[in-house]
Amino acid sequence: MTDYLRSEVTKFLLPFSVLSENRKEEFSKEMERTAIFCFAELERAKGGGLILKQPAEKIAFISEFCYPFWLIPWGKLNLLFDGLSTAAYTLTYNVIPDVKSFMGNIERSSKTLETYMAFLADNVNYFQIPTSAKEIVMSGLISDPNFLDEFALYLNEATQVETAMSDLVMLPPTLEESSVTSALHELENLKFTFKEEIGILYESMKLLNNITRNFAKSIKAKIKSIRDEFNKEIKKQEAIVKPKVDRINEEYDEKIAKLTKDIEKQLLPLQKEKVKFEKTKEQTLNRIERYKLEAKSRAASKDAVGERKWKEKISETKKELSDIESKIKDVVRKIKEVEDNKSIETIKLKSEWEAKTKEAKKDLLELEASRDSKIQLHKQEIEKLEKTTSTIIEQINKMAKMRETNIAELEKLGIEQKQKQNTIIYVPLYLVCYSSEKGKRYVVFPPSIVNSISFLTKLKGVLGRAKIKQLLVPRFKTVSSHFYKLPALIERNAVLEREINEKGSRTDILKVESVHEEIRNKLKLLKEEGWLSEKEHENFAEAVSKAYT
Repeated sequence: MTDYLRSEVTKFLLPFSVLSENRKEEFSKEMERTAIFCFAELERAKGGGLILKQPAEKIAFISEFCYPFWLIPWGKLNLLFDGLSTAAYTLTYNVIPDVKSFMGNIERSSKTLETYMAFLADNVNYFQIPTSAKEIVMSGLISDPNFLDEFALYLNEATQVETAMSDLVMLPPTLEESSVTSALHELENLKFTFKEEIGILYESMKLLNNITRNFAKSIKAKIKSIRDEFNKEIKKQEAIVKPKVDRINEEYDEKIAKLTKDIEKQLLPLQKEKVKFEKTKEQTLNRIERYKLEAKSRAASKDAVGERKWKEKISETKKELSDIESKIKDVVRKIKEVEDNKSIETIKLKSEWEAKTKEAKKDLLELEASRDSKIQLHKQEIEKLEKTTSTIIEQINKMAKMRETNIAELEKLGIEQKQKQNTIIYVPLYLVCYSSEKGKRYVVFPPSIVNSISFLTKLKGVLGRAKIKQLLVPRFKTVSSHFYKLPALIERNAVLEREINEKGSRTDILKVESVHEEIRNKLKLLKEEGWLSEKEHENFAEAVSKAYT
């Protein structure tokens, strides 16, 4: 693992302000401080109030502080730590069952199939759910991806600081390098453990798969041996059974042939009789139709006697037809009885044949049943073995994927590596301290972009908002939000507040009289650019003169 502790720490400073794309005019440090003075004056409570009288505030100091961040190399990344420990990262991860113990138990139980099957049954839910969750709190570590993205972009503008600057307050980190190093060692150890667990998890999956495959192969060999052994006995038995079965088949075939001949003898005269009656029926129907035509003809010629004669013949012929149809039905019934008897006799013969065949094959069938039952038991063994192994491997795979996700989350904690050694990055910001009867109040102005006069700023000025507020606007959303928490930290931490007030008073930009003149000159430039109205220029110039008087 990497040794993060260094005897010397490199320091870098980031710029407070950068020009926007639309600004071509020069913007000096003096103009920057002048703008901050204007902001501070606009933020200052002037006192008054109709109902609740508010005390007026005085500016105790306006100072440029440098907020410290640790930039620590970790693998291919740099981790970012808040030097004042206002942030913290809580890493929560699930503890998985003891993989090494599981591996040892696999190896111990794999000597016989019985012990291995028992092991699988006992551990089918071993990896089903994590045993518990653990938390590691890393003081100062910044993990917000939006903050990291903004800070990574900001870092491209860093310049190395060789010596301290008298006009800046470089706050020393309260988060010591040794604490950062300790946290990183813990993080590195955790990552190492995760990787080790992943390796063992995948190794256990491979081991389970191999052992199960070997046992399955062994069982399949048993199945082949059983099949071969029984097949030899079955072939012997088949040689004994075949002559018996052949005789039974011959008997059956003879009986079926005799039955068929007997039935045909019974059916033949009936079929002939049926054909004869059907032919007679057809002739009778033709006669009836002919008689109808004769009767119709006699009726047409007014021959009543002839018509009656033919109708009588029709009636007599219909009676004949009815007798013929009755005879046909009787023959059909007899034919069906013969065919039904054939079916019944055939079924009886087949049942006898099956019973005799079964009896002849009894020993052979018992051999086949014994073979099939033994093979089926071994196949069920393989199925259970493979199914249980698959269930456990699936659970192990989920655990491994979970650990891979844990590592991926760790590798998202930082930014692309820009420094290969421990480095302090100082971010400048302006801190204004106001004092009144109610106490002290602090306001932060974070790193900003310098704008140029545009239609937008003119419009806002018309609407009643001071245009000067648009000259410097916070450059980063998330980074700025982080710095806006500084006043609350100062109020909570008496030691930090004392240091802030002491150093802020010493580096106050309004403390030196010569700076007042610089601010007045830059106020004129800001007015000329259009950021200040004449009235605003006068008010700010007067405020400079009254500073600390």
